Amino acid sequence: MNSPYYEIQVEGFLGDGWSEWFEGLTVDHATDAPGEYACTILSGTMDQAMLHGVLMRICGLGLPLISVLRTDEQQATLDEREVES
Repeated sequence: MNSPYYEIQVEGFLGDGWSEWFEGLTVDHATDAPGEYACTILSGTMDQAMLHGVLMRICGLGLPLISVLRTDEQQATLDEREVES
């Protein structure tokens, strides 16, 4: 069975360099307005052990968790989503 795809949203900005520290997950950003970051989105396929490890790292950094979304496949691009503040 393939690992599910997750998107984890955290408040604030994490640069692309954090991808390796977060087990190779993709690091994207959503904005409320041009130049204003609303959140960072960490995404990729993860089994339950990896998901728990990533969530522990988020907790260790003190980043406010906004949401965790599990899907069977990668969803639409960030440009097509609405970000609530």
